[in-house]
Amino acid sequence: MLVFNFSPDRPTRNWNLRRAMQLVTDPNELVNRVIKLPGYLPAESLFPVWLQGVDGLFRQEYPAPTVTRDVDAARDHLELAMQELDLEEPPSLALLVDDTPGSAKQAEYFQNLFATTLGLDIRIDKQIFKQRLAKMQSADFDIAIYGWGPDFADPLTFGELFASWNPNNNGRFANEAYDRAVRLAQSSLDPQIRMDAFGRQQEILIEEAAIITNYERGRVYIKDRRLQGVVRRAVGPDPDYTNAYIVESP
Repeated sequence: MLVFNFSPDRPTRNWNLRRAMQLVTDPNELVNRVIKLPGYLPAESLFPVWLQGVDGLFRQEYPAPTVTRDVDAARDHLELAMQELDLEEPPSLALLVDDTPGSAKQAEYFQNLFATTLGLDIRIDKQIFKQRLAKMQSADFDIAIYGWGPDFADPLTFGELFASWNPNNNGRFANEAYDRAVRLAQSSLDPQIRMDAFGRQQEILIEEAAIITNYERGRVYIKDRRLQGVVRRAVGPDPDYTNAYIVESP
C-alpha cells in the first residue's frame, strides 16, 4: 500500500491531494500489468480477503467501500488542494521505497501514473531496507510504499497499524473515531462488536484517503491428489505436513 505523511509541514496532510491520488489509482492495473505475479490480488482494503469475520469471511460480511477511478474528479480535487495549500502548481513529492527490483518497478509505475494524470512531480527516494526503515520512523517522506506481514490471524493485526499511538504508524495518521474503533476491537470479547469496529476502521481509512491499497500477496501451487491432510495458512507454518498422508490412486 501507499501510506502518506500527515505531518503539518507536508503537503500530503491535505485531504484533497490524497483524494486526488486515490481517484487515479487502479490496483487491477498494478497487479495485472506491472507486478504480474501468480497469486497476487488487487487490494480493495487494508484487511485481506482471507480474514475471518463473525460467521464467514470478514470482507464478505463487510465489503470495502468502492473507489472508482475518475481522473476528472481527481483533477478537481487537486485544484482544491492547490488552493488550500496556497500553491500555483502541483506539489513535488518524495516517494520512499526499498532498493529491490519489485519496489523500483512499482515506484516507477506510480511516478508515471501521478505525473500523467495529475501533473505531480514524484521523486523516487530509493533506500536500502535499514535506511528506508529509519526514514519512515523519522517521518522523512511524503509517500511510502509499505507492506505488512500479519502477526496473527485476526483483523486487529492490520487495524491497529493506524492507531495514533502505534509506533508502526509512521505517517502519523490520527483520527479519533478510528482510535475508538481500535480500542473497542482490542477490549471487546463479542465477535459482532469487534467486527463492526473493524468495518468502521475500513471505512475511515478509505474515506480519509489515509492509504492507497495496492495488492495482496498470494501463492499458486500444485498438489498431487494423492497427498491429503496438508494444511495451508496465511499466518504460521505453511505448508504444514504434520498430519499429511498419502492415499492410493483409485
